[in-house]
Amino acid sequence: MNTTNPFDEIEQFLGRTPFAGDRAWGRDLRTADIDVAEYDDELVVMADLPGFDRDEIDVRARDDRLTIAAERDAEREDTGRRYLRRERRHESVTRTVDLPRTARHEDATASYRHGVLTVTVPL
Repeated sequence: MNTTNPFDEIEQFLGRTPFAGDRAWGRDLRTADIDVAEYDDELVVMADLPGFDRDEIDVRARDDRLTIAAERDAEREDTGRRYLRRERRHESVTRTVDLPRTARHEDATASYRHGVLTVTVPL
């Protein structure tokens, strides 16, 4: 028996395509890849945020929702540099996860290591 939800794949596809709804103020708004694991006493969310510095990441847990957002600006142009190719630019990603009613979001902790953000929310 197949236990996967076919709507998960559709949601994932729609979250990664550059439709007009994914753009705001001329910037791409993309999602971060996440894993969510529930244990007996905690919920653990791991988000891939490679290339972001710790101070470019914002984590908010409130109203039964966990929101992870990261934003970085492109390197400023150097007048002495002539680019042959320039693909690194402003980037913004966001992801929101619904928390169970038993989540104690005020006690949530977060760590960031090797491009992976781990948020632990006690239940």
